[in-house]
Amino acid sequence: MGLMLVLDRITGSGISGSLMLWILLAGALGLTLWECRDRSYRLKVVLWWMMFVFLTHVVGYAVLRLIRPPRREA
Repeated sequence: MGLMLVLDRITGSGISGSLMLWILLAGALGLTLWECRDRSYRLKVVLWWMMFVFLTHVVGYAVLRLIRPPRREA
């Protein structure tokens, strides 16, 4: 999440500008945890999946912010 905060600072959109992305990240992590617990995975496997989902979302966020920065209001 530190990378997301740094990118928000660089692009100047602020945390409120990406509130929906934070909510989607929390939702994706929650669904991952729910699915892993439903399948009775060991803790190590659950943590691996949580980190995988987290890292792929952060990389996607970085790509969105660096390649296509948010629009500036007039």
